[in-house]
Amino acid sequence: MEGSPPLKVLLADDEQLTLDVLGASLAAQGLDVVLASTSAAAIREVEASPFDAVITDVVFDGTSEGEEILAATRRLRPDAICLLMTGYPRVEAAVQAMKVGAVDYLQKPVDPDLLGATVQRAVREQRLRSEELPYQDLVDILSGLVAKSIERVDPYTAGHGERTRKYCKMVAEDFGLDRKTIEHLELGAIAHDYGKIFLDDLGFLTKKGPLTPAERREMQRHPLVGAERLGAHPQLKRVVQYVVEHHERWDGLGYPFRLRGEEISRPGRILCVVEVFDSLTTRRSYKGAWSLQKTIDFFESQSGRAFAPDIIDTFLRLLEVHGEDWLVAPKADLAAAGLLVPAERGTESPQSVRGGQAALPDSPHTAAAGT
Repeated sequence: MEGSPPLKVLLADDEQLTLDVLGASLAAQGLDVVLASTSAAAIREVEASPFDAVITDVVFDGTSEGEEILAATRRLRPDAICLLMTGYPRVEAAVQAMKVGAVDYLQKPVDPDLLGATVQRAVREQRLRSEELPYQDLVDILSGLVAKSIERVDPYTAGHGERTRKYCKMVAEDFGLDRKTIEHLELGAIAHDYGKIFLDDLGFLTKKGPLTPAERREMQRHPLVGAERLGAHPQLKRVVQYVVEHHERWDGLGYPFRLRGEEISRPGRILCVVEVFDSLTTRRSYKGAWSLQKTIDFFESQSGRAFAPDIIDTFLRLLEVHGEDWLVAPKADLAAAGLLVPAERGTESPQSVRGGQAALPDSPHTAAAGT
């Protein structure tokens, strides 16, 4: 905002050249930068004054002291956003960064312009906690959070939230839901799987075989975990409700609360159907994409069981018009992510879904990739 003081940023790294180059670039981008070459110095700076952002390397002198800086920041300056820099570009790095309080991580060597842009974006995301935001800002922020978290850990979910949002909107408009409710449903569709990134064990996301009972219990925590992570902002109250509901079932056999029938909100019932559709018709690491007819047969068999009959009737009617296009969309997203070779882009994989559970009509959500 014009006239606002520059963002104050702490940059911590034990490589002096990295400090000098990144520090100078951030300052040139209009940020007020404080440098620290040791974890102890960084923690002293955090103790002495507030920062809008803290950026730290993971490793200092061969040990993971960057996590100590983040822990001190979370304790002393909870409003500061935290970013990690790492020379080890693994999925585990992203997961650990977020679990210790970072909103993102960047692979070293870090591009100075990208770092500055990331800081600016992360501060904007921080607004979710305290400001009344326009709808499109909420869309952009939640889309960014999902893209940086769950889609980074499991690339096969690329575009899943956005496609689910689009189809939910179409179903909700067919039902004549009001604009505000549709907007809240769209936001819930974008963020419905956000809680997965904060689970204790993320190995099940890309596991090729069936889930163990312990893995399934862990996976089933994600609606509540996501709701907890999103729930601080008053504008997201309804959004959080739909996130919680997206694995409930019409017959009361879903989770986390085993809600039944109209105990589930109509937007939540719409999200239940659409999310499963996109999961079934998208290739994942452990299964191939279902054909349109196989998917239609499944939903017809589950009307009045897993899914609300009126939602299924409307959704199947929309599939008659849009189904073929909706099957192409995930292939395009996966191809853009480099996960489909040309020969795969027009074919359905014969691989069965996880553990053969799609054959069980009482288990649509386990059929849908355990999502």
